[in-house]
Amino acid sequence: MGWLIGAGAVLLALAALALLPVRVHLTLAQANLQASLRVDVRAAFLRLIREIGLSEKAADALEQVWHRWRERGEPLPGGVRESIAPMDGARLAAVLGPGLRYLARATRCPRFRLRLEVGGADACDSALLAGLGWSGAYILLAQLGRWLRLEPGGVAVAVVPNFQRQLLRTDLDCILSVRLGQATLAVAMMLRGVMRSREARAWLRDTRRRKGDRSGERTPDSGPDEDGDGKP
Repeated sequence: MGWLIGAGAVLLALAALALLPVRVHLTLAQANLQASLRVDVRAAFLRLIREIGLSEKAADALEQVWHRWRERGEPLPGGVRESIAPMDGARLAAVLGPGLRYLARATRCPRFRLRLEVGGADACDSALLAGLGWSGAYILLAQLGRWLRLEPGGVAVAVVPNFQRQLLRTDLDCILSVRLGQATLAVAMMLRGVMRSREARAWLRDTRRRKGDRSGERTPDSGPDEDGDGKP
């Protein structure tokens, strides 16, 4: 009888964990070429906060792309004939697609506040940019409405023209909420898709191999008056 009580307690604990809401609070602040993203993840008494400099990440990504083009001997942008890697972009999205679609359907967005400030060379350019900003913002909302469960009361969008100077500023405040059990199931579906795809497994092995080759090439500088063993 005791083991039945113990099993019931374990099942209740697992059910409580599966129903535990996980909240992700995203705050984006961008001004021209500078951008930062603040990620605040909360689950019960656990909390994780991280600040990400998107400008630095973009520079690192461009540098990695440059190295990969050089390693594969492919032409620079403008003359690209094929994908940088055998498993990039659309193919990887197709492998992860079922899990990502399930996660999107299970995710609620109780708050989405977007403010754009745009300014051109003159008043005409600023007004034109403001119109383009409104169009882009509502296209984004339409796509988000297809992917996530947006709450109408939490959506606020504003596009403000700046007639004083050339400017592009974005302020985004977004909250996403999903249950822990649904997020875990989505991750399991994505891992299953990767494990079942021979191409995805080969791409992961190739990526790890390239990273290992680059890390192996980094050796300490022995100085101008030292030989390869670090001896004068």
